[in-house]
Amino acid sequence: MHEFGVMTYLLDAVEDKARELNAARVLAINLVIGDRSSIVDDSLMFYFDMLAQGTLAQGAALNTRRVPNRFRCSTCNTTYEPVGIDYRCPDCGNIGQMTDEGGEFLIESIVIERT
Repeated sequence: MHEFGVMTYLLDAVEDKARELNAARVLAINLVIGDRSSIVDDSLMFYFDMLAQGTLAQGAALNTRRVPNRFRCSTCNTTYEPVGIDYRCPDCGNIGQMTDEGGEFLIESIVIERT
């Protein structure tokens, strides 16, 4: 359900930027979403379709690029993606530390049509 608030904020930011650029409309919004952000793509799309009505983003494509969780093993310095709930390093078997990768949620770019 937090996708409603996220999409409300996102559309406000996109509209502000589109107006700043004198856009007639927004053609596409490109997002980067980390797996750890717990954003559900289907819910995001549902709220986008609902909230974009009557905005510059109405009818725009909402594109997402997923970023997986990554861990770094402090023992052997390997960076890896855990498999399921197995957080062990594939090289040495120790449990690594979570990196910043996978927690992203950002607008990578927008595509606009100018007036």
